[in-house]
Amino acid sequence: MHWHDEFEYILAVKGTIQLRVGTEDLSLPPGASILINAGVLHAVERAPQSPSVLRSLVVHPDLIADSPQSCYWQELILPFYGRHDLSFLLMDGSKTWHTAIAQLMMHAWDAITQESEAYAIEARYALSKALHILCQNLPSAPSPAPRDAQLLERMKLLLQYIEQHYAETISNQTLMNLSACSESVLLRSFKKTVGTSPMNYQKNYRIQRASSLLVSTDMTSSEIAIATGFHDISYFTKIFHRTTGMAPQHFRSANRKK
Repeated sequence: MHWHDEFEYILAVKGTIQLRVGTEDLSLPPGASILINAGVLHAVERAPQSPSVLRSLVVHPDLIADSPQSCYWQELILPFYGRHDLSFLLMDGSKTWHTAIAQLMMHAWDAITQESEAYAIEARYALSKALHILCQNLPSAPSPAPRDAQLLERMKLLLQYIEQHYAETISNQTLMNLSACSESVLLRSFKKTVGTSPMNYQKNYRIQRASSLLVSTDMTSSEIAIATGFHDISYFTKIFHRTTGMAPQHFRSANRKK
């Protein structure tokens, strides 16, 4: 689960993409897409046992409109970016404008990834045109329940803290003090948003960081274990194998070959 100041467009190209946006679980079949608003907690993964491909564009409003006072901001950015009651917009491809937006977004994606001549101008034009179509077709949406809004703000604070201190010992009490909530509220918040307990989330995040270090550095498994908060090397190896299906060294070899 993460969030950022940009909005994000995701198109499922092949296979089924699973998402969690806020507290909602969603699926994108091939050809479907979603636009996730800024500041919204979300996570993306492939469906189990299903090879999948997605294309994603993470766009800051400044790319389209430099100033909130400009007509571009008022007409292309504000109608969606300023909608605090609209966390995301799901486009299943059933409407003509869904397809038009997907084509324009992928035109921008191709221009950027291929770095064609004047690709920045070309991408900005395609994105602006896509947002123009989007703003003409925005649905009305009910405001989220205040309890959910409070829950998601609490989770942003807690997830950010874990990501900054993942190698340290973090107790439930530490997180309770940080978010000024009871243990039952803490556990319920994690279960509802990330589907697991705070301790399991931290453990999985440590394994994620360890996986990255195995592929991107020449640190030994012991050094990586200590760097990611696993001070018992045998426990690190056991948890890593249980999570990834491979021993650390086998994981390094397999992913470096890829």
